[in-house]
Amino acid sequence: MPTPFQPGSASTDEELALAIELDARGLDGMAPARMLQRWAAVVGSARDRPMAALAAAEACIASAIRDGGEPLEAAQQLAAAHPMLADDFMAAALGFGMPEGDLPGDLVPGAIVLGRWRIDRVVGRGLTGTVALAVDALLGSPEQPRHVALKRFESDATGLALRHARHELSTLLSLPEGCGPKVIGFHADRAGSAVLVTAWEPSTPPIHLGALPEALWTMDRIHARGIAHGDLKPDHLRLRSDGSCFLIDWGSAGPADHAGKALDAERLARIVRTIGGSTGAAPWVIEPAAWLCAHHHLGLAANWLAASAPRRHARRLLRPIVPAVAVILMAALLAWTIGPWSRTPAEAAIERLRSRGNLIEVVQGPDGAPAGAWLAWPRFDPAVPARERLVFWIDLKDGLEVISRKSPGSLSPATWPESLSQSPAAPP
Repeated sequence: MPTPFQPGSASTDEELALAIELDARGLDGMAPARMLQRWAAVVGSARDRPMAALAAAEACIASAIRDGGEPLEAAQQLAAAHPMLADDFMAAALGFGMPEGDLPGDLVPGAIVLGRWRIDRVVGRGLTGTVALAVDALLGSPEQPRHVALKRFESDATGLALRHARHELSTLLSLPEGCGPKVIGFHADRAGSAVLVTAWEPSTPPIHLGALPEALWTMDRIHARGIAHGDLKPDHLRLRSDGSCFLIDWGSAGPADHAGKALDAERLARIVRTIGGSTGAAPWVIEPAAWLCAHHHLGLAANWLAASAPRRHARRLLRPIVPAVAVILMAALLAWTIGPWSRTPAEAAIERLRSRGNLIEVVQGPDGAPAGAWLAWPRFDPAVPARERLVFWIDLKDGLEVISRKSPGSLSPATWPESLSQSPAAPP
């Protein structure tokens, strides 16, 4: 039985992460669940000890795949069993196969990050990190380069950058398919920095109202998944060449509660007014869409813009309309075929007579078997329309009920069937 874990003089998050890595080297063959139990008291909350939590997750996945398993499958199984460290397991799985060591100090053109991605150019710097466009030197070629986006989160040993990086990674992995960049890799060093690698797709921000419906539909899908962006800007809405939309920069993402949706709705309404005003769109097009966005009706706002400022959206609008019209037409055809208005006057009269509590007298044949039935009213009602004052003869032929209309010869009460002394033995 191994001795209890002794972190020694390690007190900071970085020192605890290094102590866990050293301790894991002497635990060959131990199950990941027991390893986590061994380090749980030291790791505590992943929010307070992000580097230590990530080091524990890496050691557990390494133990789980020792017999030839896949890191991603092991991470999914461990995350299901230990949801408090789910983000750490996914981050650790994405970092497997990358070189060890600290990240370079700056992202400069020409530099190779983690022995694989060569920086092409820096495209943006924000409060939480630096974004650069790079080429995959391992899998790409000069004729067909494979581009990726690198986002470096820079911080000191407090772990602030790692918390931002894990939050954005967790959000990207939770988005609906196609609504965000595809995650390729993740790496964190013990100096407190992290790099998130995502696929790069050629895209442009929306510059006219006709391009906004796809963005609104996409944002509506994201809210339905329970995620709010938190920092919507025109540059964060990206349109692919096929017209579909995805969003970038998820560092400020949060739950899609009332406050989160309200913030996204306010930003989207502002974007609609800004783009509509810059392109000279009519106010009757802009204001209804902005009002619908501000009141969280993103789907209705998208449909309004798609109808009033159409651009590549005819097929998207017809997609829900065509099935609805087909269902309505089929229901109308079915109702017309089997509904009461499809009956002949005689059939309608029979139905009404039966629904009013008719008296049926069975007529027996010579051998005592039923030969027919006389359908009569319980009483004579002068208010009944003349065409309903009919006698219907019901014959039983081969077990089937055959109904035929007979005329009693007179519509006076004296000849009405109920006034006869007994049911006739044959049709009148």
